[in-house]
Amino acid sequence: MYKKSQFNKNKTRSPWNDGTFKHLIKNSFDIFVLLDEKGNQQFVSESCEKILGYKPHELINIPVIEKMIHPEDQENTREELLKMINGTSYGGAQYRHRHKNGGWVYLEAFGSNQLQNPNIRSIILNVRDITERKKVEKELEESQNQLRELIATKDKFFSIIAHDLISPFNSIIGLSDLIDFNLKENNISILKKYNKIINSSSKQTLSLLTNLLEWAKTQTGKIQFNPEPIKLTREINEVINLCRVSAKQKQITIEQELPEKLPVFADKLMIHTTLRNLISNAIKFTKPFGNIKISASQSEGHIIVHVDDNGIGIKKEHMDNLFSMDNNYSQPGTQNETGTGLGLILCNEFIKIHSGKMGVESEEGKGSRFYFTIPL
Repeated sequence: MYKKSQFNKNKTRSPWNDGTFKHLIKNSFDIFVLLDEKGNQQFVSESCEKILGYKPHELINIPVIEKMIHPEDQENTREELLKMINGTSYGGAQYRHRHKNGGWVYLEAFGSNQLQNPNIRSIILNVRDITERKKVEKELEESQNQLRELIATKDKFFSIIAHDLISPFNSIIGLSDLIDFNLKENNISILKKYNKIINSSSKQTLSLLTNLLEWAKTQTGKIQFNPEPIKLTREINEVINLCRVSAKQKQITIEQELPEKLPVFADKLMIHTTLRNLISNAIKFTKPFGNIKISASQSEGHIIVHVDDNGIGIKKEHMDNLFSMDNNYSQPGTQNETGTGLGLILCNEFIKIHSGKMGVESEEGKGSRFYFTIPL
């Protein structure tokens, strides 16, 4: 049996007396803080040095919200502190605290109002480092955004296949049946008309299919970027010559303002595709007897190419969606030429691969200017 003196001695023994609690607080993964009603820290546990780089005395008797918390998080942190003082919340505030090395650490704080407790007279906070958790949350958010983009891409892909690619073929098949019928009637004028429509529809479908395949490669990472020295003026002239037949059919004039030599280091196929889409679009959205001007110049470390037209222009509310797969915009041409808007999205992808920029300026009814830059 224990002697009475031994029993009393064991009964009154406290962890505080042998430093057990102090040892636990010192080696905790969390920071323990005592705040006064003004938000000044009266006590900060030694674990703050592991998390924030500061020694406890460097954080005591300072207005922590104003001095240590990220400006963007101060208002929310102040509101959470007031809730703890009023007893309406136990915290859960997340904020960025300055690290001694100049960086920021994400913290989460839970607390209890003990201001009326005569033995404490403070707000007790348990503060935890959640930097890694915030990093994972950010990565998860980015993954979700990428997933949404992929779903939108998939939906757009099937929409193009289901409508914009199948419809022209149905038209071509229907016209070929009419041609077969009119051959028996020997109606040459009708045959020429149908043949012209088939030719135009086939070219549009081929252009769409080409864009579709090239764009699919960019989305799957299978497209190869092969930059080489090319003469941009020559490339522009080649594309203009390819598009002259379409322009001639609408009696559209194509003007050029190009330097004799404009060497760039770029992927020839990507630049060719970009020029072809921009010039074809300019022809599509310009009325008969209209005018298109193509210019290029070198300025401030980059090459800039402009394709201007005096066509139908674009409404302001649609301009932001021209290069977006999520909400991309397309409209028929001045002679009801069809399109999907995919060409501009593809152009934007190609120019991004070159570390360049693509943009548009337009006014409804007055025409548009599309341009892209390529760094030298």
